[in-house]
Amino acid sequence: MLVRRITHVGCLLMAGLWFAACGIPEEQHQATLDELKKVKAEMKAQGEACTKDKNKLTGDLSECLDENSVMKTRLKSLGQDLSKLKTQAGAYIKDIGQKEQQIANLLKAQEAARKRAQMFKDLVAKFQKMIDSGKLKVEMRKGRMIVKMSDKILFDPGKTKLKEEGEMAIQEVSQILASFKNRQFQIAGHTDNIPIRSRRFKSNWELSAARAVNVTRFMIESGMVPNSVSAAGYGEYDPVGDNTTEDGRASNRRIEITLMPNLAELPGFSSN
Repeated sequence: MLVRRITHVGCLLMAGLWFAACGIPEEQHQATLDELKKVKAEMKAQGEACTKDKNKLTGDLSECLDENSVMKTRLKSLGQDLSKLKTQAGAYIKDIGQKEQQIANLLKAQEAARKRAQMFKDLVAKFQKMIDSGKLKVEMRKGRMIVKMSDKILFDPGKTKLKEEGEMAIQEVSQILASFKNRQFQIAGHTDNIPIRSRRFKSNWELSAARAVNVTRFMIESGMVPNSVSAAGYGEYDPVGDNTTEDGRASNRRIEITLMPNLAELPGFSSN
């Protein structure tokens, strides 16, 4: 099932190439295609690892069953101590149960990975127009789905008030994210490492946090449920680019909206 879903990612890659041929800027489509290729590779690697672990555990389970059969034969042929053999058999049965549970957890992890890959494809599809227009990027980083927006669209330098263009973009983003039900979102502000010179803000931390709060407030005004969003300021301490170059610093000045993982969907966690 995971392979079929990854094949769907390949279909999206072909669709991206078709759209590129229709006049959409190549560099913008290429960024989207590269991200999809990256996700496809990650999902494929995860699926192969899960399959390998499952096969190993299945082999271990078969060995335990064989050993249990041997113990029963010895009990009949050699007349060994029944109580001792029952204890050993109980230990094997317990081990079998544990390995069966491990296999079940691996299967559940495979299904969760498939669902995350599908959700990422859905996210990219919903934001495709904004991606093509250069307003934002959608990427997978550290296992999390992230909508990334440059501060150039949202704010004037050193300011926290959204520009008119920024308000329109955030309103559009909010309407799309509101369609993802029962999901939490974190809105995080990020800066480059150049110290801010402002009477209002003592550091980039304060600036990034204030920007995140303003974006969060506007998202709520645009239809987001208040208890589904939170704000955070990272300042200069979570860079994605090289702060020694202008391009790198520009990529670090951003707002990121992260779809927070739903722990109830992961193996080993319960919603109770």
